[in-house]
Amino acid sequence: MRICVKTAVMPKNKTWASPMKVDFGEDLLPGERVLAAMAGLSYFRLYYADNGSTSEAVGQTSVTLVPNLTEDAVHVTASLVMTNYDGAEAASSTDGTGHDSFVRITVVAVLGVMNPAYQAVAGNLYGLAGQWADAIPIASASAEARAFLAGFYIAGSSAKELSSLSFTSSVERPGGAQAKVSGTATQSGDEERTGTADVAFLSTDGVTSYRVLSIDTGSSQWTEVDDERYGVTCAFSVTPTLASGETVRRAGVLLQNVNINFERDKTSDLELFEAGVTSDTLSVTNGKTISGTLILNIFNSRTGDDYGVAPPPESNLTAFVIAEITRPRPGGAS
Repeated sequence: MRICVKTAVMPKNKTWASPMKVDFGEDLLPGERVLAAMAGLSYFRLYYADNGSTSEAVGQTSVTLVPNLTEDAVHVTASLVMTNYDGAEAASSTDGTGHDSFVRITVVAVLGVMNPAYQAVAGNLYGLAGQWADAIPIASASAEARAFLAGFYIAGSSAKELSSLSFTSSVERPGGAQAKVSGTATQSGDEERTGTADVAFLSTDGVTSYRVLSIDTGSSQWTEVDDERYGVTCAFSVTPTLASGETVRRAGVLLQNVNINFERDKTSDLELFEAGVTSDTLSVTNGKTISGTLILNIFNSRTGDDYGVAPPPESNLTAFVIAEITRPRPGGAS
């Protein structure tokens, strides 16, 4: 049994039911299939279309990923919504404004012939407003268990200005061979709103074909861009511990928690908000060092009333690199 990691980018021509096929056919050995998979967010951007007044209040905002498995692929459908309930919507590339709303995702698939006794558990949970009611069975008390952000939904009865957005995912180990998963989504501003979060879950026991590496997103790692409409960025580089002959084959970013605040505690309309990795793929140097750049951004573009993101620590995110590890097989193949 192995873990394989692939990334995908949502087509930008529409924001609803936008399909991504993540194909693992080339990775399967004879007799193997995709046994389980999870799809998590690497990046998201919600951007109002330019209708002459690009910053608007928010009635609803949401990102949803729906993964479906076949024997050799994971098909993920993404849907994005941002609306003021009065004609302003999240833009797609067909709007012609350059205000593309889209996501980047990382899909983690369990490949093998069979999955004995919960050795690997992967999947997505939906609509969490706190802790998921049921514990998830996993292989053992010592098995790894992780939760990542896979989506969110926040809505009210009318559009409101906001000051911050927060999305979280977490896992708790209550003891024994089980895990409990939590997720939250909140909006602050003219109205305090509580929504739901979707969470991608992964647990393995004795599976050595991948590594999960924490990205240092402490306040000192971030750089403020000269033009505040482009947010703050964090360049990162991580290197997994590898045995002799092992190399990094592929890698992706998975977000866990995101907290975005307007600067100076402002409550405002917005034009866009975004968080996550800025490139479609990560750089892997010498088969081991993985690097990329993260962004945090929220912006109101109204003339004379423009506000950008509050830099860390007021805004912050938690993210990980998940790396697929390959090793030479007998006969020299890898």
